Order: sequence, then C-alpha cells, then structure tokens
Amino acid sequence: MPRTLLATAATTPSAGGAPTDQLLVVCGFTGLAYLVLAWVILHERRGRATLVGRAADLVASVEGGPRWFALPTVICLLGAVSGAVGVYWDVSYHITEGRDEGPLANPSHYLIFLGLLAIFFGGALGMALANDGLPRRTLRVTRTWRTPLGPAVVTGVSLCALAGFPLDDVWHRLFGQDVTEWGPTHVLMIGGTVMLPYGLLLAAAEARQVGRTLAAPLVTFVSLAYLLIGPVAFLLEFAFGVPQFPLVMDAVVLTVGTTAAFVMAAHRGALMVGAVWLFYVGFQTVLLVVNEQVWNALSPRFPLAAGGLLVGLLLARSARPTTAYGVVAGALVGGATVGLEPLWTNGFRPVEWPAELLPWAIALGVVVGAGTGVVATWLHGKLLGVEAGVEGGTVPAPRRAGSRPTSRPVPGVVALAGLLAVVAVFAWNVPPRDDVEAEVDVTVGPVEGGRAVLDVRVDEAVVEDATWFQVLSWQGGGTADGMVRNELERVAAGHYRTDGPVPVDGSWKSLVRLHTGLHTMVAAPVYLPEDPAIPAPAYEPRNGPRAFVAEHEILQRERVGDVPAWLWGAGYLSVGLVFAALLAVVAAGYTVAGRRTATAPVEARERGLEEVR
Repeated sequence: MPRTLLATAATTPSAGGAPTDQLLVVCGFTGLAYLVLAWVILHERRGRATLVGRAADLVASVEGGPRWFALPTVICLLGAVSGAVGVYWDVSYHITEGRDEGPLANPSHYLIFLGLLAIFFGGALGMALANDGLPRRTLRVTRTWRTPLGPAVVTGVSLCALAGFPLDDVWHRLFGQDVTEWGPTHVLMIGGTVMLPYGLLLAAAEARQVGRTLAAPLVTFVSLAYLLIGPVAFLLEFAFGVPQFPLVMDAVVLTVGTTAAFVMAAHRGALMVGAVWLFYVGFQTVLLVVNEQVWNALSPRFPLAAGGLLVGLLLARSARPTTAYGVVAGALVGGATVGLEPLWTNGFRPVEWPAELLPWAIALGVVVGAGTGVVATWLHGKLLGVEAGVEGGTVPAPRRAGSRPTSRPVPGVVALAGLLAVVAVFAWNVPPRDDVEAEVDVTVGPVEGGRAVLDVRVDEAVVEDATWFQVLSWQGGGTADGMVRNELERVAAGHYRTDGPVPVDGSWKSLVRLHTGLHTMVAAPVYLPEDPAIPAPAYEPRNGPRAFVAEHEILQRERVGDVPAWLWGAGYLSVGLVFAALLAVVAAGYTVAGRRTATAPVEARERGLEEVR
C-alpha cells in the first residue's frame, strides 16, 4: 500500500491530504449546515412555517410561480456565481503559489465550497417547498412527498459535485496532489456545477407548466447562457497560458459549450441566441476584471465563440426539434466555432492555435458538435413537452409559412449515441502522450537577479512541427507576477534562445516544454526547488543535456510514483462512476418529466406553443 499521508516540512505545504484540524473544521461546519437544512426540510414537510418558507411564499406571490421555484433558483444561481469566482481565483492561485496547506489555507476554496453548498441547498429547498403547484410528472420521495424533477436534478448533480471534496482529500492521500484543474476530483466538482443549468431549465419548464411565472423566462435565458459559460470553466489552464493537456482539447471543450448553448437557444429565436452570447461575454469580462483588479491575480483570457454565434443566428429561423436538425446544426456550430476562433485566440489569448492543428480541430469540432447537437435537441424537445404538459413529452414547433411538417422528435437512443460519440472524442484526446525520445541541451547564461537567458539546442526534426516549444516558469509567488512564459526564438537550425530572462531560483519552477502532434507533451527541467514534503531534491540550473520526459512528471511532481496500477485504475473508475452519475441524473430527470401522459388540457398545450413563439 502506498504512503497515505506524506511528510510535511515546516516551511513546505503538505503534498498529501489536508491537516486533520482543518478537516475537522470543514466537517463540523458542513455538518452544522446540513442540520439547519434538515430542520427546515422537516418543518416544511410537516406543514410548519419557517422563515425560508415565508420568504419563498413572498417571492412566489410577486412573480406568480409556485413557491418551490423562484427563491431556490436564486440561491442556486448565487452559488454558481460564487463557485465561478472561486474557481477562477483558485486556478490562478495554484499557478502562481503552488499547492496550499489545506482547504482552509486557500481563500478561493471558501467561495467554491460555499457555492456548491448553496447549489445543493437551493435544490433541496426546492424539493422541500413542493407542497402545491406541482407539475404533471413528479418524483416520489416518500408516501406523502412528491417533488418536481427540476429541483431533484439540481440536488442530485450538486451532491455529486460535493462528493468531490472528501474524494479530493482521499485522492491526495493516496496519489499525492495533482496540481492541475483537470485532476479527476477537480473535474468532478466543476462538472457538478456545469450540469446545474440543465436542472434549472427543467425546473423552469415545470414552473411554466403549472402557471404563468415572471421568473421562468429569465431563468431559462440565464440557464442557456450558463450552458456556454460552464464548460469554459474547464479551459482556465488554457486561458491562463499553462495548459497541461493537449491543445486540441481547448477546441473540443469549447465546442461542447457553444453547441449546447446555441442549438438550444436557436430553438427559441435569434434574439435569444444573441442575448446568450452577450451575457456570456459580459460575465467572462466581469470574472477577468475581478481576478485582475480585486484579487491581483492572473488575467484569464476567455474564448469568444463568435463562429457558433453566427451559425446560431442563421439557424434560428429553421430550428426544428428533429434528429436531422440536431446533427446538422451541431456540426455547423462546432465547425464554425473552431474554424473562426483562431482569429480571436491568436491575438487575445495566451496560447495560439497553430495552422497545422486546425484541420484536426475542425474535424473533431464537427463530430463533437453533431453529437452535442443531437443531445441538445433531445433536451429541448423534452422541455417543450414539459412546459405544455402534453402527451408524448414533445410539442412540435409551430409551423411557419412554407415550412414542411415537423418530423419525429429525437429518440432517446439517438441522443445516447450522440453523447457516447462526444465521450469517445474526449477519451481519445485527453491523455497526453510522451512518445518522444530526445534530449535538449541547455546553457544557462549569467544569472542576474535570480534570472538568466537560456540557450537551447535540440534536434531540429523533433521541434520543427511543434504546437509549442517554450520555457515556462511558474509558482514564483506574488499572485499576478508568479508566472512567466518565454518563447524560444530560433537562432539557427536546432539552436534557440529565450526571448527574455528565465527565473532560476527561489520557489520558481522552470522547464522547457514541447507539445508536438495532437497529443505528445514532454518537458525537460531547468530549475526546480527542493521540496521536502515529497521529498524531492533541488534541480539546480546547470549547463548540459537532459532528456525529455512526460510533462506531468515535472508539472505535477507531487504525484506519488509508487502506487500500484490497480489502485490507479480503481481511483479513476470511482471518480468516473460518480461523473457518470451526473449525466444519469440529468437524463433520468428529463426522461421522467417528459414521459407520456394520459391526458393533457388544451389550454396547457396552447400555452406551451405560445411561449415557444
């Protein structure tokens, strides 16, 4: 069995699990919060008035919807904003400061944890307050307790995300700290928040089925924008200029967000498409300003998604909830997003997309877009049926002059096939490869102020088609000043020199990075400080050759190397199953809510069609 608790030096943060005293504080606070929530739920289900219930009734009387909808939704959205601000700050913190001394030692963790708690509380309160104004299809919790599916989906995905916190500590104790946003448990926590808008869209549809509500259209709009905002949170390492996974994944993840948002928005008109994009740009700009001006941290440079916007605007007039439309619209949105994004990325974002990458990236964007488009169209069809409460779970889109009759909606099995296609693209492209056997010869120039210009010599054939070939220095402390990227300028064939001095002392970590082909990512060390907590000796800035190795061995040198393969497999399988549960919760919620109903009043169907118009 590998070491489960790594040694901690007095001046070096632990490379394993969190300190016991901090774990006790977190567990105590969480337990108290759950007790308060349980008290509210118990009293509400027994018909006893609580402050939360009165507030929900007041909000419902103003906006016209059921008491389980508006107030819990606001709590969820506030939690999502808190989590987004926290994640942006957290990734910047780790890039510049390295690992932290526990969950309470990093201020950004407070925003993330409180955000996830708020999302869970909002979903649970929505379930607890559901004693009247229920939609036709509900989830039976107990013999006398039935709840709408939307709040149940929100509760389910937030529980999966919250599971990432204890799993994160277990993961660190078993495998060491994986200082990357894409660590398995980190992906789980972010993924739970990214799935939130699907639950809110379903809740809004159920609220509209019950009666006219002022809040539902606004929640629908914000949730559609969230479909675009959420996946971009996975691209923060690309946005900050320190990606640890293949560059093609920048395009693939962006395609998922743009396709889901713009295909679903196009069904509600061009105005919705444009408004979703404007909200996205405004929200990302606010996050950039907060990170830079409030936290004095790195500036995240977000993608623009202009190609998806243009296609969404063009397709809005012909949107139909069919398989063919979902495939074609998704493929067009994905291809246009990837095809036009370099015009923005190569001028604004820190990591350029080279021309050699584009054919592959566009092809993958088309595949991922088609798969996501089918899923988005299936979800939209279910939402239409839920809104109107009609038989069959899908309302045909209103016919326009000269249009053909609407064909059959997207079958669930086709949506599942689209989802599996997207998952397959991720599975093939996410893991970096290290299939380069080469050395790099580094000459360190005179050191002045802890920095030096580097001369780098390497076989030209190894780097001639590189996606990037650069020197990265990070974890130097000082928030916004704690990361430096130096491009390697070509002096002659096989001879390169950094375009500025490289940090080679203190807490800095400097390495030569090479990303070639679609997936190969290797690196060679230049300077690494001593790290007693791992333990690892210092790698002093010396002249001479050194071999390229798998990049994660340097970027994530806190990872434990003596873990049996079966334990790694079990760890990834466990986290994968929880993430699969996220998708299953959403799919089950939409399937049950849109299940065939015996009867449907005419006024409900007409109301649903009118609101679509």
